[in-house]
Amino acid sequence: MRIRTRIASVVAAAAVIGGLAAAPASAGTLHPLAAIGSIDTIAVTYSASDDAPGLHVVGWAADANNGSANGGSARGQTGLEIYILGANGAHTTLGWAEDKASFGLPRPDVQRAHPGLGPNQGFERYLGTVKAGTLNICVRLYSLSTYPESATVACKTVNVPAKRPAFRLTATTAGTQYEVPLGTSATVGLSQPSGGTNSYRWTYWDPRAGRGPYLVPGGTNATVTPGAALVGRAMTARVTSTLPSVVIEQTSAQLNVTFPLNATPGRAAGADRYATAIATSQRAFPDASVGAPVAYVASGVMFPDALSAGAAAVEQHGTLLLTPPGSLDSRVSTELVRLHPARIVVVGGTGAVSETVVAALRALPFAPTVDRIGGIDRYASSRAVIEDAFGGSVPAVFLVTGRDYPDALAAAAAAAGAGAAVLLTDGARASMDPATAAALHAWGTTTVTIVGGTGVISNGVQASLKSPIDVTRAAGSDRFATAAAVARTLPSPSAGIAYLANGLVFADGLTTAILAGATPGALLLTKSQCAPTSTLQALADANARTLVYVGGEGVVALGVTNYAC
Repeated sequence: MRIRTRIASVVAAAAVIGGLAAAPASAGTLHPLAAIGSIDTIAVTYSASDDAPGLHVVGWAADANNGSANGGSARGQTGLEIYILGANGAHTTLGWAEDKASFGLPRPDVQRAHPGLGPNQGFERYLGTVKAGTLNICVRLYSLSTYPESATVACKTVNVPAKRPAFRLTATTAGTQYEVPLGTSATVGLSQPSGGTNSYRWTYWDPRAGRGPYLVPGGTNATVTPGAALVGRAMTARVTSTLPSVVIEQTSAQLNVTFPLNATPGRAAGADRYATAIATSQRAFPDASVGAPVAYVASGVMFPDALSAGAAAVEQHGTLLLTPPGSLDSRVSTELVRLHPARIVVVGGTGAVSETVVAALRALPFAPTVDRIGGIDRYASSRAVIEDAFGGSVPAVFLVTGRDYPDALAAAAAAAGAGAAVLLTDGARASMDPATAAALHAWGTTTVTIVGGTGVISNGVQASLKSPIDVTRAAGSDRFATAAAVARTLPSPSAGIAYLANGLVFADGLTTAILAGATPGALLLTKSQCAPTSTLQALADANARTLVYVGGEGVVALGVTNYAC
């Protein structure tokens, strides 16, 4: 039961003695109501599509005898009625404020003046259509913990114009009438001078979360440029014109912040991770008559071995395919027959890819040479793969942790486009392990890009990299921001392409390096139904004209860039 209904029931049930309502029997348990407060402002409101006036009422109210009940802090104890007080005491209800969304707004100014009230007793309500003329607007506080149950807090008059003022709100954007593409601005103004003082306020609503309004950053100016975090949000602008006799508020139609895609996204995808790897291979090597000189085959259920294999395969002008550890997928066999590589490199030991798979590869009809490359652990396997593919000279290396996959996914695509290697290290160590340090020295490496923050690869590991090695770190606050940081280390691709893979699973992103080797572009990471702010901003900064989703709709939804998360 809503609080106002319960108040009415209590009042109706009270006995009338000598024309006065007597307190109920339990009145001794109820404290006296001491209503205080004020109506701070009343503005006459107009929307973009409706010339009928409404009201915007702002103020504060409290029960001075029970500060803990103010502003809905004790659910259901207090509420407000906003009404018109007419001639001869006529009472016309305009609206109610009974919950923290409308009554319970922080008012530190009131808290400082009345320390016993607590911080939450402000109210703000937008009220529907009202009639023109001079209206006496009042606010009544009521509570289930008081007797009497309610009292008027304050009243204030407002002059509602007979018709809407001629100075109407106007809005301009770089997009359509109702869209603001990321990277552009929106501006509001008035069709003619108001004759008063104008102020501006931009707010936005989050439709998926069902929350708002929130102030747009920088949203107190006539012009705003929404950032990537507002993609998928609906902005509105309010112009407040303060005149001698009335305050007029006008609100724009919703302006949706959108992410501009210059072309329909492409997709490399299959029914599962193995089919998706095949799809990337087919996109990178479309001509079966030419094929590929080499194919790398790695486990599709464990990520470490494939992390270095993508850049290695690109260095050898080859492809990378995934396989179940215990048997060769027939679809992978078909793709290998299509490409008929002279050499197949199996990455990892028998625990990653079994001898059964190796035997099936050797039995393929085009009689390839099949080599297994591995080591005693993932780090040794990484070094062995690099040495086999790059030989004794590896000038540039992307250094990634071998303990997790996200940073290495973006690094592999970047390395593929830059002709660099992806080297795994134990990033949690206090210093670089001797075997990795020795490999970098033997390869003559002069450039190392550390991928990930110090929580992923320690400062100690970085400090172990001595001259003549030039060291930089590409890192962000999370895996998505780190991928964006890696993207910013790359030159703008001439093809204007970027790749988007799910950053919460490893399989689809493993083979994206093959795509980036064929058509250089950054790999950015996303969630399945929404794109992190850092990803959207990096895509906008790269001015990518083509976007390729890696993985099916369930992994990367078609509208993933429509909403920032």
